[in-house]
Amino acid sequence: MSIHDELGQTRRAVQNLEKALAGLRNQLGAHLDVLRLIDDVTRCSTDLRRLEEQVGPPRLQELVAIPDDDYNHNLWATGDADHEGLGAPGRRAP
Repeated sequence: MSIHDELGQTRRAVQNLEKALAGLRNQLGAHLDVLRLIDDVTRCSTDLRRLEEQVGPPRLQELVAIPDDDYNHNLWATGDADHEGLGAPGRRAP
């Protein structure tokens, strides 16, 4: 999961907590513990917004078009391709 997915999931959780606390406040009134919880969630929301600003918006991956036409066969004509990886002379696979 990317950092932006994690931040979005956290944002939704904080918003759900804010809604739940609003319901508690409606039921219990201005109870001291409810007010403290609301204050704590407000700080969490503020800190989360700061994190989101530091991370910045998600970057879009640049799409690379791969042509359907045949590749340039001269790329393999120099002989360098034979000396790549396990294809080097005198080298054996493990």
